[in-house]
Amino acid sequence: MKPNISPEFPFTSKYVEVFDSKIHYIDVSENRKTETVFLFIHGNPTSSYLWRNIIPYTTPLGRSIAMDLVGFGKSGKPNIDYTFQEHINYLNAFIKKLNIKNIVLVLHDWGGAIGFNYAMNNAENVKGIIFMETFCKPMQWRNLDLITRWVFKKFRSSTIGQKWNGKHNVFLRFILPMSIIRKLTKAEKRIYFEPFRTIESRKPIVKFPQELPFKGEGTLNEKIVSSYYEWLKTTTIPKLLIYAKPGVQITSKEVTKYKKEFANITATNVGYGKHYIQEDQPDNIGEAIEQWYLKKY
Repeated sequence: MKPNISPEFPFTSKYVEVFDSKIHYIDVSENRKTETVFLFIHGNPTSSYLWRNIIPYTTPLGRSIAMDLVGFGKSGKPNIDYTFQEHINYLNAFIKKLNIKNIVLVLHDWGGAIGFNYAMNNAENVKGIIFMETFCKPMQWRNLDLITRWVFKKFRSSTIGQKWNGKHNVFLRFILPMSIIRKLTKAEKRIYFEPFRTIESRKPIVKFPQELPFKGEGTLNEKIVSSYYEWLKTTTIPKLLIYAKPGVQITSKEVTKYKKEFANITATNVGYGKHYIQEDQPDNIGEAIEQWYLKKY
């Protein structure tokens, strides 16, 4: 199918106070008869805007909520460190504040890690898990190519990471476009860049690479990710793994591994893509979600 990739974000913005800040989100539905809530959670350095062309596929199926993580998109930028644990706390509070039930999580990148952790600790409130281009287990340096390894080790340095991603905005200027096959339009670039116009506003982008959970480092993050990895192997909550080729975080090797390891999983290939596959294959992703949901529920 020919991609229908629109730069428009035709949704009404809503805000809710969470802790000392506010979280921006959209809340749409064409079918209020169902109790299902599709909760879309993005990663670094994007926002709810990433899901704009996929949400129309879920609104006929149930209520669709797409949030901006704290520090991202139109959400507030409180004076916090933006650690993985802080993002977990904000998500938990957001869900509780809006009293969201019967959740089908739709996860990408760091949104996957944050969402997996929520599902593990709140399984009774999770109806399904849809995930793409995220890390399901602790990462390993040996699995990264030499260039990626070199770049991310620089990002993880407190001084160089601040210079590259804080001062020079490298993640947005280079990593984002390099991880999308097509060329973003000026309108799309403007929306992605808008929340990070100043060095101080880029603090969340600087922090996320430094929080990556690598195997053998003995960090709290590694322990959290290891825990939900083991949980994903045993939970019978229906799962949909959406992947593209060649992919970045989920390649053919990971697809084969997760299909064998995770209980009650369906895997769907949506075509050619790198990391931000929502910007290359939105219609195929939307159709995959729709077909999986109608079959499972």
